[in-house]
Amino acid sequence: MDRLFVYGSLKANGSAHDLIQGAEREPDGVLEAAELIEVSGYPMLRSGSAEVRGEVYRISASRWPALDDWEDAPEVYQRRKRQLKDGRSVWVYEAP
Repeated sequence: MDRLFVYGSLKANGSAHDLIQGAEREPDGVLEAAELIEVSGYPMLRSGSAEVRGEVYRISASRWPALDDWEDAPEVYQRRKRQLKDGRSVWVYEAP
């Protein structure tokens, strides 16, 4: 299982959290060199000079296609491997 860093609609109590319902939640994390912007009412992560706090989940391989579909990857978001401030490696959906 791979980790996913979430910062918007996939977070607990978010509108799309059901896509990761039942996934194992780990301690929250901080992504450096990033910033959040709002696009059409949704938060979008992109490279920047700030830190973004988010939730971290262990995601099974069978869930990635539905998540990529929800995030319109790779057309709208790119799923990229990043490292959190604490050293954990995570996937994150971010602006290209």
